[in-house]
Amino acid sequence: MSKRKAFVNFVKAENIFFMVAVTVLAMAVRLRFFGYISSDYRQFLSGWFELLRQNGGLSAVGINFGDYTPAYYYLLALLTYLPFSGLHLIKALSCAGDVAAAYYVFRIVDRKYGEFWGEIAYAVTLFLPSVILNSAVWAQCDSIYTAALLACICYLMEDRQYLAVTAFSIALAFKLQAVFLAPFLFVLLLKGRIKARCLLIPPLVYVISILPAAVMGRNFWELLTVYFRQSQEYNELTMNLPNLFTWFPADAPESVGRAAVLAAGALVLFTFAYLCAQKFRITDEMLVSLALFYVMLLPYFLPFMHERYWYPADLLSLVFAFYFPEKFYVPVITVMSSVYAYSRFLFGFRFISMKLFSVLMLFNLIWVAIHIIYRIRDGSDWKVMRRGWTD
Repeated sequence: MSKRKAFVNFVKAENIFFMVAVTVLAMAVRLRFFGYISSDYRQFLSGWFELLRQNGGLSAVGINFGDYTPAYYYLLALLTYLPFSGLHLIKALSCAGDVAAAYYVFRIVDRKYGEFWGEIAYAVTLFLPSVILNSAVWAQCDSIYTAALLACICYLMEDRQYLAVTAFSIALAFKLQAVFLAPFLFVLLLKGRIKARCLLIPPLVYVISILPAAVMGRNFWELLTVYFRQSQEYNELTMNLPNLFTWFPADAPESVGRAAVLAAGALVLFTFAYLCAQKFRITDEMLVSLALFYVMLLPYFLPFMHERYWYPADLLSLVFAFYFPEKFYVPVITVMSSVYAYSRFLFGFRFISMKLFSVLMLFNLIWVAIHIIYRIRDGSDWKVMRRGWTD
């Protein structure tokens, strides 16, 4: 073996050791919070888990319970065969999602820099406060669908469009919030980066995901319309997410929410019109920028948003900062906003007005939009460097 090859192998082994050590340390930190019981766990998750455990695990997925899609229940059902408490198993599942999400952050950042920075991005992801709070404290599973969204972006960078759309479809089969990335994919469809036949993948994956539950006895139509029923469950304009509707009175009529949904749709259509009218190269940098823009845009301008709905933006803003280091403030503001929103729900913190974070997130959104416009107007990366733009 040559000295050069031996050195390369040593560096790779060293990187793997670093990531394993970081993962072990991150899990050790999470274990300290495994005893915390959130209201969501008491009201929903514990009951779902015990129902599955008492009725035979996987054989119970045909029982009609909860308001999630079956994909998450399949994973919970598999966990019921392990001899540990439901609280710890549910949190362990979510923590596994943290690792999967961090892995795809690593791949995306490593694609730009190669050695070292991908591993650093992996470590930072696992120690983001919002990531730890979501899984280890709250026992929520947002890391699972977000990992699939990050996989979608990673595979698009590798020009594997079918695998990318499949990853998005898996995310959508787990959580409706995956739809925040849908406008980004639609832009790529309009630009010819994704073929029209890929539109068949999401419904196909979703139908496949609900078939086991349907075969076991659940009503097929009810499984098809889970997300429609979810959208009707809440009528508060905002549920602790510091978006536009933080400024609206709590007793605003439902008609305001319906009008806001239409207005948000019109805004998305406007962005489609602008982007389709422009000619630009769809580089890795542009993919990261557009993806972040849309996962920030929709939760900001849509009503009925929960505290956790900027979770994909938390991780994508981190990726964005690695691609554009001078914009380090974007993940700082985004993660701070998420952490405070989580803390209001979990611990009752009320020491800062949500309106402040609403303004900061609007600043973030506008600045990411301006960043995209600058890159489009410059036309190519070499022009950006030559003219000295901040990107």
